[in-house]
Amino acid sequence: MRVDLALSFLLLTASLPAAAATLKLQIADQGGKPLADAVATLYPEAPDAAPAKPAAPHDHFIDQKDETFLPLVEVVPLGETVIFRNSDRTRHHVYTFSPLATPPFDFILKPNEVSTPIHLTKTGVIPVGCNIHDFMINYLFVTDSRWAAKSDDKGSVILADVPPGAYVVKLWHPRLRPGAAQPSQTITVAGDQASAALSMSVMAPPREEEHEKY
Repeated sequence: MRVDLALSFLLLTASLPAAAATLKLQIADQGGKPLADAVATLYPEAPDAAPAKPAAPHDHFIDQKDETFLPLVEVVPLGETVIFRNSDRTRHHVYTFSPLATPPFDFILKPNEVSTPIHLTKTGVIPVGCNIHDFMINYLFVTDSRWAAKSDDKGSVILADVPPGAYVVKLWHPRLRPGAAQPSQTITVAGDQASAALSMSVMAPPREEEHEKY
């Protein structure tokens, strides 16, 4: 009887799926410096890989404070919504000409106003500007990847609940040279912890210029 119980336990254990891992990525520029606001997206290398459990959808808020879009980059899963709010004492004219926004949006927000939700249904990068303050810019990174996040000030990205297997990591950054392909790298996830160091070439940051307050 004990042998049967032990065999049953072994069979049950063998049939259980492997635990998902926490994947930690460290992203640097071509000079080896940690790169903030880099977006990492993860895709299974095998086309027949089991689909990941989708995350609960939620609204994404882009604030306007001190004549700056906050955050600079927002990662938005495909089909979710973005809402802009104005925390400044001046008006802002939020707009994009990107065909990925259907239709492209163009609206004025008075101080303390909030926009209607904007539903994003196409993947890609949507640049957003302010028609009153030309120096203001924001990027909406719309993705169909279950695992996508941007790096913090130390260049660190954490992707949770990644099943074991081979994956392709793709990188994007606002200072990626126009027309350049997204850098990518294949990694293997095994166990409950995994990590990788990646680098990408980006253009030099723009020079900060004084601007007039409206």
